[in-house]
Amino acid sequence: MSTQKEVAEKAGVSFITVSRVINGLDNVKASTRERVEAAIKELNYHPNRQAQALNNGLTRTIAFVTPRMYDLPLFNNFFVMSLLSGVEMKGRETGWDLLVTTDFDLAGQFDFLRVWHQRKVDGLLFVGFQRFPEEQKRIIEERGIPCVSISDRVESPAISWVDTDNRSAAREAVERLLERGHRRFAFIGTDPERDYNPNFISRERAVTEALAERGLSRRLLISESSTPTTGVPMAQAFLAMEDRPTAVISGNDSIAFHFIAESARRGIICPRDYSIVGFDAEPAGRISVPTLATFEQPLLEMGQVAASILVEQITGTGQGKRTVEYPLRFVDGASLGQAPDR
Repeated sequence: MSTQKEVAEKAGVSFITVSRVINGLDNVKASTRERVEAAIKELNYHPNRQAQALNNGLTRTIAFVTPRMYDLPLFNNFFVMSLLSGVEMKGRETGWDLLVTTDFDLAGQFDFLRVWHQRKVDGLLFVGFQRFPEEQKRIIEERGIPCVSISDRVESPAISWVDTDNRSAAREAVERLLERGHRRFAFIGTDPERDYNPNFISRERAVTEALAERGLSRRLLISESSTPTTGVPMAQAFLAMEDRPTAVISGNDSIAFHFIAESARRGIICPRDYSIVGFDAEPAGRISVPTLATFEQPLLEMGQVAASILVEQITGTGQGKRTVEYPLRFVDGASLGQAPDR
């Protein structure tokens, strides 16, 4: 196995210069960096992360911490996998390894900080599918633990966040449906007390506010249990309503797909009998029948930026807490049609 000293001799540079290249520091000339990287490749050298951690206190590993939704494999969650892909891309680009965990403690509570306490990582990225415990916020603030929250604007001076402007997008969804003559609305989502999802909460509140400004209201349908097909019982409840809404805004695309399928099975067809708008722009929406009108979040970029902010915190090149908010982009689809009674 090659050593760092052999890489230095091969590239004709000092041991310290090789260390700087390995650690991604920018105080190395481009031509020198190229020689060192060529020597590393030729000698098939791999840095000893444990030794590096002893020398500078860094493992050069970051954690991607996310609860599992509905106890399904992560690859079934388009939202999480898209964020994770962005984080992985930035890690590969900058030389940081990635640890993914869906960890719960022995009492069944989600533990945001376990891998940090075990000194496996230098910082943490959190996906906001669980309420952040006040005690763990206190620990982060007291110990200066580098961390970034994605899709949850955690109230803490120490926790940076990356999120999207869900309120504006939800209000736009209302406007687009109003323009097509819809006046009876429903919002379908999950129970925020059971299935915490800040995006759903922001979207539902914005829909309610936008309609109230026009003297309108919405019917709220939330699932009674946490399942991958939660849109099915929502559709059943929707079909049983008197004076049924003609406009449905769904907390995400996954719920919308099952809602549309179950409604169609019972003879209520979208967009003939109602219109629906979702969120997240899952690829399946482009081939579903009807194609789904939805709002796209720049999930890859969000993952990349969150990782960049975290590395800046770890290396001391950042400037305190950072917050980044992205707009959502509307993606038109056949599920958005004219009100049937217009």
